[in-house]
Amino acid sequence: MKSWIPFTLPGLEITEVEEEEQKLIIHARGAKKQAKCPKCQHSSSRRHSNYTRTIKDLPISLKLVEIHLAIQRFRCANTNCSQRTFAEQHLAVVPRRGRRTDRLSENITEIGVALGGQAGARLAGKLRMPVSGSTILRLLRQIVLPALGTPRVIGIDDWAFRKGRKYGTLIVDHERGKPIELLPERDRETVIAWLENHPTIEVVTRDRSGEYREAVTQALPDAIQIADRWHLLKNLGQAVQRHIIRRYKALSQVVAYSISGQADANIKNKQRRYDRGPAGDMIHKARTQKREALFTAVKARRAEGAYITDIAKEFNLSRPTVIKWANYDTLPPDARGRFKNKCLIDDYIPYLQKRIIAGCHNQTQLWREICKLGFTGKRPLVTRWIRQNYKTNGQALEILPHENPDVIIPSYRELSWLLIRHTEELEEDEKQIVVALIQDDKVAELRQLAHQFMNMIRHGTSCQWQSWLESSCESAVQELRNFALGLKKDSSAIYEAIRQPWSNGATEGHVNRLKFLKRQMYGRANFDLLRLRVLLVD
Repeated sequence: MKSWIPFTLPGLEITEVEEEEQKLIIHARGAKKQAKCPKCQHSSSRRHSNYTRTIKDLPISLKLVEIHLAIQRFRCANTNCSQRTFAEQHLAVVPRRGRRTDRLSENITEIGVALGGQAGARLAGKLRMPVSGSTILRLLRQIVLPALGTPRVIGIDDWAFRKGRKYGTLIVDHERGKPIELLPERDRETVIAWLENHPTIEVVTRDRSGEYREAVTQALPDAIQIADRWHLLKNLGQAVQRHIIRRYKALSQVVAYSISGQADANIKNKQRRYDRGPAGDMIHKARTQKREALFTAVKARRAEGAYITDIAKEFNLSRPTVIKWANYDTLPPDARGRFKNKCLIDDYIPYLQKRIIAGCHNQTQLWREICKLGFTGKRPLVTRWIRQNYKTNGQALEILPHENPDVIIPSYRELSWLLIRHTEELEEDEKQIVVALIQDDKVAELRQLAHQFMNMIRHGTSCQWQSWLESSCESAVQELRNFALGLKKDSSAIYEAIRQPWSNGATEGHVNRLKFLKRQMYGRANFDLLRLRVLLVD
C-alpha cells in the first residue's frame, strides 16, 4: 500500500509505507540507475547485487519510523581501479554506514547538549527516539566546537570541581555574551598559557584573586584589568560587619539605651523565640562554655604564630570561623538556632491572649481550640509560649512582671546592614538605632567612608578614588584600614571598575549555569563532556 508522508527523502523514491500499531515502515530505493565509484569517481550502471539497510528516522505522530532502504551495488567500470564493486551512497539522507538519518542524529545531539547522557536517553525514549545514554555521549563527543574568533573583552572566574578541593577556570567573551573556554586548573601557569595564545585581548574583568591578577599582568601587560564591583561591595560589607562584631557588646548597650531610655535595660538578642525550659537552658549553658573555651584556645594559638589552616585542623573548625575569631577581641554571638521571623503560633497569639483573659488556663484545651482554627503545630509549642509570657499561680496564669523590660536589639548582621543603607531607606525605629550608633566617632567615620565608596561604585565617580583611598588607609577604624590597604594592592583594577562599563557579572552568571550542568550530571561525567555542554550555548 502506497501512502503519503509529510516529508521528503532527497534522492530516494518511496515505494511503500507500512503502518503498524507503534511503527511506520517506509520502503525506499535510489532514484538513479547509476552511481560513482568512491575511489576513482567513474560512473557505473553495471549492477552487481542488492541489499537492504534499516535506518531510523524522526518519529511521526509519536510513532517510530524505520526506513528500509534498498541499496544497489555496482561494478566499477574503470578497469584500472582496484575497487571492483561499490554500493551507492545517499549522503543527503544518511551518512556512510550510518544507522540514523542526519536529522534524527541532530535532534538526539541537541537533547544530549541540554540534558546529558542518561537524562537525555530517558527524554528521547518518551519522544519515540529510543537511544542509549552511551550513544548520546558518543554523539556529543563528535561535535566540533565553532571557531573561537578574536576575543577583545573577556571575563575570567574560577569554578569548583569540588568545593574547597579542586578548581578550574571559566573564560567568557563579554562582547558575544558566551563562554569561550573552560580550563581544568586555575593556577597561574595554565591561565598564562591560554592568555598568551590570544594577544587580541584588550580588557579583562576578574575578581580580586591574586593568581588571576598576576597571570594577566604577565601574559598581557597592556590589557586593562577590571575588578568585579559586586565583590568590592561585598568585601566592604564584610569589613563593616567585622567592626560591629568586634565591638558588639559595647554597641549593644548604646542601642539598648537609645531604645529603652534606661541604662540598666536587659539586653536580649533575637536568638530564641520561646523559653527553652530548664533542660534546654542547661544544654545551652554547657554549649556556651565550650564555645568560649574554644575561642580562648584559638586566640592563644594565633598569638603564638600558628597558621590559620593548622588551627582549623587542630580544633576541627572551618577556616572562616578561625579567621573571624582571630580578628575579634570578644566572642561573637552564636548565630546557630535562629528562628524564622514568623512562627506557626504567631497568627493565633491574639486568640490565646483573649481566651486566657476570659479564664481558660488549660493548655491542652487552648491547643485543641486553635487546632480547629488551622494551627498545625504540636502542644509543646503552646506550652513554651505560655511559659515564656505567663507564670502559674495555682490554677491561674498571670503575666510575668518585668521591672526592667527586655530590650531586643538587632543582631550584628542587622546592625551592619543598617549602617551601610542610606538614611532615606530606613524606618523611623531604624533611624533611631543608626543615630545612636553614629554617636561613636569610629562608627560615624566607618559609615561615612563606606557610603562614599558605595556611591563611587554605583555612580562611577572615579575622580574621588584617590582621595578616598588615602583617607581610608589613614582611618582610625582598623577593619576599614585593612580593607583599604588590600584595595591599594589592586588600585588600578578598582579604578577601572569605577570608570569602565564592563562588569564580571556575566561571568558569574555563566558560573552558576556551569554549576547547574555539573550537578545535573551527578559528578560522573568527564571534563571533556562538561566543557562541551558549557561552551555549546546559544
